[in-house]
This record gives sequence, C-alpha cells and structure tokens, in this order.
Amino acid sequence: MSLPPLRAALSCLLLLAAACGNAVAGPSDAVAESPATREPGTVVGTPASPTAPVEDVSQTPTTGTPGGAAEPTTGTPTAEAPVVSAPAPTASVCSPLSALSTLTGNLTSWLQTAPIAAANSGGFKEPGGTELAAFEGAFRTLLTEGPTPRVMQDLAGMGYGVSTFRNDTGGGWLVVREQGLLSRGSGTFIINLFPARDLWLEAPHADSDEGTLRQTATQLVTLGARALLITGSHRCAVTTASPCSGTTSVCGTKGLRISDVAHYGNNFFTAAHRALRDTYPDAIAASIHGMDAGDGPEAAVVSDGTSAPRPGALSNRLRDALNSHLVGTKKAFSCNAPDDSGKHRTLCGTSNVQGRIDNGAADACYTEAAAASDRFVHLEQSATLRGTGASSKAVIQALADTVPCTLGGSGLDCPALVAQDCP
Repeated sequence: MSLPPLRAALSCLLLLAAACGNAVAGPSDAVAESPATREPGTVVGTPASPTAPVEDVSQTPTTGTPGGAAEPTTGTPTAEAPVVSAPAPTASVCSPLSALSTLTGNLTSWLQTAPIAAANSGGFKEPGGTELAAFEGAFRTLLTEGPTPRVMQDLAGMGYGVSTFRNDTGGGWLVVREQGLLSRGSGTFIINLFPARDLWLEAPHADSDEGTLRQTATQLVTLGARALLITGSHRCAVTTASPCSGTTSVCGTKGLRISDVAHYGNNFFTAAHRALRDTYPDAIAASIHGMDAGDGPEAAVVSDGTSAPRPGALSNRLRDALNSHLVGTKKAFSCNAPDDSGKHRTLCGTSNVQGRIDNGAADACYTEAAAASDRFVHLEQSATLRGTGASSKAVIQALADTVPCTLGGSGLDCPALVAQDCP
C-alpha cells in the first residue's frame, strides 16, 4: 500500500537526512556521543546479560539458557546491496536532524545495554492517561515529520530525548530513550531511517525472556525493520496487579502485573505501538518471546494473536518458513493451523495487548480479538532459537522469507538502494 503524498514526502526527508549532525568518530565497538554529555547508565561498553526466568502467560516459570554456538563477531547474516548515487540533499533537508546529539558504534551491541528496571525493583511508574495520549501523538509526529522542535519539546516534557545513531555497518536511526537521572521504566524505541521491510519488532519481555533483547536488536539491523520497541521494565518490576485478562505464574504468584507491557496497556510501549499502527496500517508487528520447551516437540509456537484456525494465516506462513530452515528434530507449530498440536499449543498470545489492538478487539485489556488482521504475529521460542547458533539464524531467515522487501532500504535479501548521507 503506497503512502499518502505528504507522508511519502516526509519519509523521503527522513531517508535523506539519516546521518545529519556532527558525529564523533570512535572505535567500532564503542559509542561516542555529541554533545559530550551522556545519560548515566545508558552507554556501556559490553552488553548486559539478562538472567531472569523465561516464561509467558499460562505457563509455570522456568529459567532457560540459550544454546547454540558462541556468538561470532558479526552475529548475523549480511546481504550485499548495490550503491546507487543520489543528488546531494539540501541544507533544509538536513536541518531537522542537525541539532540532535549523535551516537556512533555498533547498534546491535549498544541496544543490549538498554535500561530495564529489574524484577521487584518498583522501577515502573505508570503514566497518566493525558500523558499517554500526548506521547502517542508526539511519537506519531516524529514518525511522519521527523524530530521537529515541537516534538522534541513535547517528548522532553515526558522524560524522553531523541538522538541519531550512526551504525558502524551503515544506516541511520533515531533513538528515543529516557533522559535524566530518574527512570520510570518507560522503554527505549528505535526508528530506522532506511527501512527495507514493512515490519517492526517488539521485545516486551526483553530481559525476562532471556536472549530476546539481543535477538530483536540483531533482527532490527539485519532485516531492515522499521522500528524496535524495547520494554523499560521487567514484567515483575512492581507488585501491582494488572486488571487485564490472562494469567501467569512467572512472578511467583498467579496473575499479571502492570509492569508487564504485553499484558497492560497504560505504558509508553503500547502508546508507541499505537502510533506505529496508525502511521503504518499495513505493517506487520512481530512480538518476540521465549518459552520453556522442555521435552515437548516444539522449537517455536507461532500465532496471529488468536487461536482460530485459518489455513492462509500469516502465522502459518512464518511456521512453514521456520520449519524450512530449522535444524534438529523440534519444529515450529502454529496456533492457527488446526492440525498442529503439542505441549505448548496454548501459547497463542491471545491476551497480548498489542495483538488485541492490531486485531481490533473491543477492549484490548479485557477482550480477546474475534478475528485476526494478519498485521500481528506472536512468536514463542525455545532457548535454542534465542541463542546464537544456526537455529537463531533460522528465525531471522524465516522472518525475511515471510515479510518481503518493499521499502528500498538495506536488509537481508533486499536489493537495497543506499541513500546518501548529509554533508
């Protein structure tokens, strides 16, 4: 589906302006920032190593350890893309990004240091309804118009700053992250200025589902996805119960918590999801999770956010793509294929708030969706798939096979056009 003329023009502005600003060069594994001021705890030399239990709704908490071979230096498959020359952008095109601080380094590694409030830390502070509406509007404007002074001011008023990121492997990104000394567990959001696929990724349990933070960061860069949303709090960060339907025992007691962004909607993570859905109505949102596979036959359980059988479902296509690349005896199963069954068949993401939004539920907190939109996919994975070996790379390839290259940016298997940097 083509974008409206205004939105297309704004998208072009962002593409051309991808690396504007005064970057500070540094080693490939470091992050340099200009101006020199850094936010405490946000730039770390080595990735964090999550150790919280791997679990999802309706299951007993279990700790998983990703398997597979040791992670290589690059960690992901790469695709060569032809370089196409383009006219030099004008100063007016570059100006929206020139005032932002600029980060440089390896984006995949840097994202693994995203701040996430720990379990039982009390580190999640629920925003008010007016603030959520304001953030959603500001994030939507950021997507369509770029970092205008008004957007920057509005986001700053809610504790967020915006920076550009120049990845050492190429590309340009906007980083929306909490700033200042006081964190509310609000999350970190990355926007790709050169997307290749009409796809964005979500890591709602980025530390509790071990390996999914590294995995989604790698997928973002390798696939050329539009964006990545990372939770700012462990799902068990606070003890306040979520009123939304669904249940889990992952926090030690039965029930959901309001710090679980996949099962509670009053957070900036869900507001960013709504803004992305409004801006890109045909894009696919992929919610990436982990499960304890145990001795079951599943390497993965895929769903469209419902448990309804649909032969042509997006989830079935992703299942088939996964099974064509997976090694070993365990396979992917789909909640939307009537012939699939297994120990974890109930992990269908039907209580996922973002999936309910995309599938048109009457109330995303309380009501399951009656039908699927094929714009949302929920992926539960064994520890092996969340590791760094061949099975993990099979997930990336399966997503690449399922979501085609339609946007012209750089990504795996995409015949990309490389936009020219600003001077």
